[in-house]
Amino acid sequence: MTTMASETNFDGAVMLSPDLVPNTEGKPIGDLVTPSTSATSSPSLTPSLSPVSPTFVSLSASPTLTEKENSWFVPASKKSLRTHNPIRSIVDPIMTRSIKDANQCGDGKDQISLALGDPTTYGIIKPCPAVVSAITKAMQSPGIAAGYVNACGTHEARAAIASYHSKQSSEIINVIPEDIIVANGASGALELALTALLDEDSVLLVPRPGFPLYQVIAESHGARVVHYDLLPQSGWECDLNHMESIILHEEEEAMRKNCEKKYDAKNRAVRAILINNPSNPTGAVYSESHLMDIIRVAARHRLPIISDEIYGDMTFANNLFHPMASVSV
Repeated sequence: MTTMASETNFDGAVMLSPDLVPNTEGKPIGDLVTPSTSATSSPSLTPSLSPVSPTFVSLSASPTLTEKENSWFVPASKKSLRTHNPIRSIVDPIMTRSIKDANQCGDGKDQISLALGDPTTYGIIKPCPAVVSAITKAMQSPGIAAGYVNACGTHEARAAIASYHSKQSSEIINVIPEDIIVANGASGALELALTALLDEDSVLLVPRPGFPLYQVIAESHGARVVHYDLLPQSGWECDLNHMESIILHEEEEAMRKNCEKKYDAKNRAVRAILINNPSNPTGAVYSESHLMDIIRVAARHRLPIISDEIYGDMTFANNLFHPMASVSV
């Protein structure tokens, strides 16, 4: 057993200092006990009847080791060094400077921050009672809450989601549970989808203005994002002409750089078009006809569409939300 303290070095490496290491000095310390965790695990080792605990010495107090000899560096991965979320440096100063309570404002009214896309933050929207009840029931049911499930989600959850999406279109659409992957929130779903599609130097098309997480994930994989415009004069719909011009330009550049290689779908530059509907930050909710126009652009260039629809059930007035999966049937 070794206890280590760690600290981050400025060059992106992690320095580990073995402050405590076992000093057995040839003394027996007893057999290790490795409990079995599943039917396929190795059998547990039998402990000795009288195990002897190891004694520890601090290497930091050793007069024979210099500080350099007593530490080493573990280099960080390229992916971790490429991963940086700029949203905190933008949002945190705004929250610190501008959010005041009713007494500070002097008008008796608490301010509501619009910097965080979470309607539950200030207690305005309470959790759905049906969700709270279902979670409570599951947590109290033996054998349900305490065990591992399929990495893609439980069969019951996947079947319910498949049934829901099968009913979201006037067309006959048959979504089956095997089509569904339950992720750790929308951000987790984006991470899975982009990881499956992006390589270093590949390109992801994202909206401008748009949510910064798309760029964070893409750049962590060494990919580039290229922004297509949203049109304020058209209700913040996607500028499809701009989108298509980007695709053509990026593919021409890729063909020029790979002139000696066979250029096909496997080494194409643009890997996907990402849309956000309803949109953050514009609030736009796209019509079915506009979604069809986006699909036609993607079909012409044989590109997958990643549709971030986290706000799909939060539309108001006459804004009708259409899931991209249903429209694309």
